[in-house]
Amino acid sequence: MNELLEVSRVLITFFFLGLSSWYDFKTREVPNKVWAAYAPTAVALTLLQFYVDSSVGYGLIPYAWLISIGITTAISLILFYAGFFGGADAKALICLGLALPIYPSIVSGYLAGRVPFFPLAVLGNAVLAASLLVLGIAGYNTIQLIKENGRLFEGLENEPVWSKILAFATGFKVSSQKLKDGSHYMLLEQFSRDEDGEAARRLRLFPALEEESSEEDEERFEELLNEVDGKVWVTPGLPFLIFITLGFVAALFVGDFISWLVLQVFPVFATV
Repeated sequence: MNELLEVSRVLITFFFLGLSSWYDFKTREVPNKVWAAYAPTAVALTLLQFYVDSSVGYGLIPYAWLISIGITTAISLILFYAGFFGGADAKALICLGLALPIYPSIVSGYLAGRVPFFPLAVLGNAVLAASLLVLGIAGYNTIQLIKENGRLFEGLENEPVWSKILAFATGFKVSSQKLKDGSHYMLLEQFSRDEDGEAARRLRLFPALEEESSEEDEERFEELLNEVDGKVWVTPGLPFLIFITLGFVAALFVGDFISWLVLQVFPVFATV
């Protein structure tokens, strides 16, 4: 019974994460009905598991579950309100915490070392996978820097060096027309008018994922964007749910990559 419940929780989680990833890839939005189905199913199975474990004397496990759910929910909300998470990403991680707050006993990753709570291992794997894109983006920008004879930040020469380094690692330049066509990009520039009434540009490296703007703001933005010739800096609107799903699969069958890397760099922690 215990093993059957764990298999059910893993399969149901994989189904909903896969479904939400598909929506995220196609439209960058996930209908709330996905979470409305996933969350109560996760809670029901977890409560049933709680009852089964309690009946066989595993009294300490439910406390670990509650701690994991609390930490996972807190981290999800913090990342959401800080602008690093979209609403669907936060809901997915919270639902994952409800479904599988600790490592399923039916699987065992190959990597030594792991954080005590399964959703945090999934999140760590997802962030690591997404961060690998930095290498590809930096490589692409290196090629563009050579092609443009070092004028990659033309129009933004007065920006701080650290801003340019972050833009170089996380974004790239596209024609302003692509933004008007509704491509899945997040603008890394901020437009305003200088004292002469001309459109002025600045790098904006931490665009919130859930920004809300008025119709007046959008019209003003379009007006300023039309005055900008050439290309603007953007970062891809990553379907992060795909990385969460990949992180989930990796955590199940391989392990917690972040903890493993920490142990490789600081092996003293392996004896703690």
